[in-house]
Amino acid sequence: MDKVRVGLIGIGGMGGCHFYNYEKIPNAELVAVCDVRENVAKEKVGDRNIKIYTDYNKMIKNEKLDMIDICTPSFLHADMAVKLLKKGYHVLCEKPMTLNAKDAKRVAFVANEAEKNFMVAHVVRFMGPYTYLRNVIETKELGRLIRLEMKRISSIPTWSWEDWMREEKLSGGVVTDLSIHDLDFVQSILGMPDKIDAYRYQMTNNNDTVVTNMLYDGDILVSCEGTWYNTPIPFDASFLAVFQNGYVELNKGKLIKNGQEVDLGKKDVDEKDLGINVGNDDGYLVEMTYFIKCILENKKPDYVTPDSSANSVALADLIKKKALVLKQKRNI
Repeated sequence: MDKVRVGLIGIGGMGGCHFYNYEKIPNAELVAVCDVRENVAKEKVGDRNIKIYTDYNKMIKNEKLDMIDICTPSFLHADMAVKLLKKGYHVLCEKPMTLNAKDAKRVAFVANEAEKNFMVAHVVRFMGPYTYLRNVIETKELGRLIRLEMKRISSIPTWSWEDWMREEKLSGGVVTDLSIHDLDFVQSILGMPDKIDAYRYQMTNNNDTVVTNMLYDGDILVSCEGTWYNTPIPFDASFLAVFQNGYVELNKGKLIKNGQEVDLGKKDVDEKDLGINVGNDDGYLVEMTYFIKCILENKKPDYVTPDSSANSVALADLIKKKALVLKQKRNI
């Protein structure tokens, strides 16, 4: 196989991001896209030689495809991934893997039994500042990790199709949709925490804040904050990791180690190439290229495994279950 023939399901926010990045992967050929909004698909495809479908069942029936990229609303992920794996396709699925731990176990079981590859697109694991931090933690370059604070702040997502993201039963809410980026990163390195304390502040008009404190090995405290604010606040992702012999910080897009800015050599990426306003890191291209490479080399992805992704969903479930809901005293 010289090229992986890809079918993309969902060409909205994240689907658009994936769509533009396929043009940068020489060993991938985007053959067809599917979206219930045919007009949106036609607008993005333009004059490219890519077939357009509104029913993915027709797409897989009519096209010869090696891989399916699922970028649909989150509540559709589980059943769609299971069906496509059983039909013999390699499957890349946007995060979250599923909306609950039970479904995540179901998908992981099928994925582990399947001959074809399955990977959840946990893009943060592939982003430059986070891979740098992972290396510092794992190599103990600055000694043992003592404290890690991670924040992910955003306006309420009002751009989704039929506003599905603001329905927790469809998106999983701020924990499973937004904070899971940081939760997955932490879980992929440190595993499941020994103890969880969480606080949730559900305000009016879908404002939603969750702050989670997790304890590891008895003395490593990790905090993850995810917030949707009902105000036009710019998206921001940041972290501060304190070690025995220094610190690493991501603040306003700059990566700092012990007071010195770290040059990751990353290039600016046009917002059009991302398809969504989430920053200018090329993690999306890196993760997609990695998955394509695994297919071509006939090996299972080991950087993001089905079990690891299922654990991240289970962690999100635990946090929502344990979170102390703070009551709003006045309208905001």
